[in-house]
Amino acid sequence: MAQSRKDYYEILGVSRNASDDDIRKAYRRLVKEWHPDAYKGSNKKDAEAKFKEIQEAYEVLSDKEKRAMFDRFGYVGDAAANPRGSGRTPGSTGGSFDDVFGDFQDVFDVFFGGSRSGGSSKTQGPRAVRGEDIHASVVIDLKDVILGKKVILEYDRNKVCQSCKGTGAEGGTSFKTCPTCNGTGYVKEEHRSFFGMFSNTHVCNTCNGSGRIIDKRCSVCGGRGYEKERHQVSVTIPAGVENGATLRIGGHGNAGQNGGPYGDLYVSVRVEMPSEFRRSGNDLYVSKEIDYVEAALGTTLEISLPEGGTEILRIPAGTSPNTVFRMKNLGVPSVSGGRRGDLLVTVRVNISKPSSKEKRLLEQIAKVKNSRVVE
Repeated sequence: MAQSRKDYYEILGVSRNASDDDIRKAYRRLVKEWHPDAYKGSNKKDAEAKFKEIQEAYEVLSDKEKRAMFDRFGYVGDAAANPRGSGRTPGSTGGSFDDVFGDFQDVFDVFFGGSRSGGSSKTQGPRAVRGEDIHASVVIDLKDVILGKKVILEYDRNKVCQSCKGTGAEGGTSFKTCPTCNGTGYVKEEHRSFFGMFSNTHVCNTCNGSGRIIDKRCSVCGGRGYEKERHQVSVTIPAGVENGATLRIGGHGNAGQNGGPYGDLYVSVRVEMPSEFRRSGNDLYVSKEIDYVEAALGTTLEISLPEGGTEILRIPAGTSPNTVFRMKNLGVPSVSGGRRGDLLVTVRVNISKPSSKEKRLLEQIAKVKNSRVVE
């Protein structure tokens, strides 16, 4: 029995431990490259030989038993590798024909856009096309982040022409039969391939599959099917929104085509933070300064809140510099509706040069505390 000594892994360009999916992907790629009708080189016979070699390699490596035999012995008998030479019908290998030739549908779709059955295939007519999205931006402050805000956005967009109802024809009825497809909406083309003649029926490019063309364009929109408008929409910015967040408002973009829906409006939010505040997650950070006497004896601070109002923070006696105090539930609300974050206050202690009077008092304190003071 004749035997093939070809390295099927090398032919498909995969490793010996390649998965079934890797082999299938390699096969599809090579078939599209070496199909005689798609081959860009001048030697079609070489392409046909290579194409058959690729099929043979895939026939072996896509079959578990044949692949195991090839891995063990380094070859597979011709009868096993090539069902055409074995006298078997292509469907008698336990489904391997479907595995191999089922992938040809992808090839035909790439080359012809049609079917592999020798008949014709029709693609659908013009699909409804969704309108394009519109992008806008809004600037808010920290107070808006904490309380939430509603803003009115005004911008230009395309809306469906009310005169022609989006058809582009005057009065919505001024059409005539497409001369290219004779009103069918489809154009049939035939291709000669390695496997024979194939017919492909595709959407007519003249009428976009509608079977008719505009006889008289709409005088309002000029046949576009849409017209410009100044559009307003109320946008609710939720409390807790992050800087750079994007909100989607459905249906407020541009008009669609062929009855397609409107696109969406995407609003980018930019937060202008006050210079004294810093945000991390839902917590806010601020720094306050006290003098060394207040740090030693204790004091109170009036903390201004971003949303308005104040809160009193009590500083205990003996507070060290850069002590951080946490004020619960005075930060930013969770955008999902949970509790507010906290406000963290860092207390800085200002130790300035004392006046003469302060120096005398401090010297008395130093004597009481037996402190080491430089004269």
